[in-house]
Amino acid sequence: MPDELKVGNQHSANDYAALMETLLDDARHGWSMGTFGAVGEFIRDDDEPVIRTGSATECCLHTARAAIRIKLDIAPHLIAYDTLLGDGGCLAGDRDSWGHSLAVCLPMPGNTHRGTIEALGQDAAAVRAEDRDAALFDLGVGIGHVRFCLRTRDPGLIDTLLAMQGQDALGPDGGALMAAVMRAQPHRVMISPVGRIEVFAAIPPMDGESPEGPHTHLMPQLVRLERTHDSNAPIPPGFQPVLMFHPRSPWHDVMGRRIPFDSGLNADFLRLLDLHGLPDEARIRSGVESAIATGVRPDAFAWPDTRRGRAVARLTLRRLAQRSPGELVTAWRVYHDRVEGG
Repeated sequence: MPDELKVGNQHSANDYAALMETLLDDARHGWSMGTFGAVGEFIRDDDEPVIRTGSATECCLHTARAAIRIKLDIAPHLIAYDTLLGDGGCLAGDRDSWGHSLAVCLPMPGNTHRGTIEALGQDAAAVRAEDRDAALFDLGVGIGHVRFCLRTRDPGLIDTLLAMQGQDALGPDGGALMAAVMRAQPHRVMISPVGRIEVFAAIPPMDGESPEGPHTHLMPQLVRLERTHDSNAPIPPGFQPVLMFHPRSPWHDVMGRRIPFDSGLNADFLRLLDLHGLPDEARIRSGVESAIATGVRPDAFAWPDTRRGRAVARLTLRRLAQRSPGELVTAWRVYHDRVEGG
């Protein structure tokens, strides 16, 4: 096990099972599975009909739009971390907020390169019984532990995929394949050692927007980089996130719209952060908080020298500004967190 991830982040199967079942029960939050550029998301509305099934070794949910299965008889590594919001994208200009993440990780396998299209037979492990006779194909765009698959009964798409076995889905014939996919609208199935996410919702046109609910992303330019995850995620070397839990931000609704700060959501995640956060990040948070509590000026503090360390320090300032605002906290944010002085 790499030194960067302490033994304390690994949890017994019983503890893990209890946590996953609790988190699955809360419709406010989302889940994803995939690799950089090839990912599927499970999201459900608070009032959306949902069917829960399972056993001592797994827990499953499915709606009319998607399904998720989480295996419970394993002991993975869990990493909780904050993320900066407001530095760009749809939330640019929002310099007060942050997001939350919990990564379920396993040690990296030996082979971390993309594969090729492969027929996997009928999807006997589908969450819903009605899907278990459909054909499953690995597109070969996932890496490491994670597969990105298509499931279909469409004869034309099946013939196309069978003819392309052993080929790169992003190669010269990729355009024809994507046209067949758009016509047939197959289910997308993400598979990892800890379970699967299945998306039944329609694939939007290439120039369309992602749907509000469960959906998938397949971005060739990112897939070709062969990364397991976004570089902003503090996953220690030698590990791969094989399932992501996305707690709703205390600052935004599911559509990213700003809402009054939700202290309950924040407190829920802080408990996860205390249990599953990385020790180095806890030390940075403690250092910033102690410095401000003792009146240290921002220009006299040894600011972290790594990108992630600086992000953690800025996140700490944002939490302090929300919890106990004051002139010194504002001065630190002006100096370190790119905000304007009041």
